[in-house]
Amino acid sequence: MSFFALKSPLTASDRIERRRLIFADSLSLVTLFAITALLAVLTNYLYQSYASHQVELANRWLVRGEQAMRDGKPQAAIDALSSALAFAPSDRNTEIKLAEALASAGRLQEAAVYFNALLESQQGSGLINLQLARLAARQDNVSQAIEDYQRAIYGNWEGDGYVRRRDVRFELSDYLITHRLLDRARSELLVAAGNAPEDDISVQLEIARKMEQAQDPSDALHLYKTILHRHPSLREALDGAGRTAFQMGRYLEAKRYLARALQGPGVDQEPKAGLEESRDRLSEATRLLLLYPSSRLGPMERSVRILTDRKLAMARLAQCTQARSQPPANNSAAAGAPPAAAAHPKSGRSPSPG
Repeated sequence: MSFFALKSPLTASDRIERRRLIFADSLSLVTLFAITALLAVLTNYLYQSYASHQVELANRWLVRGEQAMRDGKPQAAIDALSSALAFAPSDRNTEIKLAEALASAGRLQEAAVYFNALLESQQGSGLINLQLARLAARQDNVSQAIEDYQRAIYGNWEGDGYVRRRDVRFELSDYLITHRLLDRARSELLVAAGNAPEDDISVQLEIARKMEQAQDPSDALHLYKTILHRHPSLREALDGAGRTAFQMGRYLEAKRYLARALQGPGVDQEPKAGLEESRDRLSEATRLLLLYPSSRLGPMERSVRILTDRKLAMARLAQCTQARSQPPANNSAAAGAPPAAAAHPKSGRSPSPG
């Protein structure tokens, strides 16, 4: 006989009561599971709602911080971005903007600490290294700024890395030119010129202009000529080629390019100051070419030009001798202005044919 066998058979009423108890217990268990599931769903809903509300608040404070930065109110931006970070503590974009706001507010040390902390977790970030370079530049730490700029150029960038690296290289070249580190600036610009797409004329013109600022008219002229080879009537390139050729004393080239630049379509719509400068250079180049005793000229004409040049040189020498022989009082009184002949653009300049 089984151990669990009943000693006496159940009556009909016992069986009904037993079924009722089983049903009641099952119903209680199902109800308990249902309540537990409902509480789990409700808890998850409340959590998701709270998280969504946190994200909404973080975005709202982030927008306020960005607007404050655009309005030139860095302290208000710091407060708003700090609130945004309270709701989204690990948001990288907000952390970077907060560090930028600290830098804009003049709190350079705090900004540097913030960016360095971000850099520890994101080694090689181009954006963070760029911000560190700008901070070092504001603190007049030239060597550190250049080093950080270089890291930014070769760092990791989200999106169009070529464009971002090119912009950073331009910013570095401007910084080097400002600090008269012209050789390094020229090197950076030559790299930028080598990487620039041939069909991106605006970028090539920008590089050529920066080469002029770096006192590199030779490479600038070469780049202008390259642009003109593809776009022969581009006025910006013609004017730039004429300007750089003039700086190099290649007056025949300068005259040719400047004349074409001033005869192109839409010249009257250009700024008057730039047109006047181009006309002055063209006039000066023409005058200097008329003084050059080219071997291609006839003997008589060449002799006339040589005699004219000699008279100009003697007049210039006399002016210089007179200026040096003046009493010290007169020299000190006239120290604020250069001699008339030296200030005049037509003073005894040695022309070359270009």
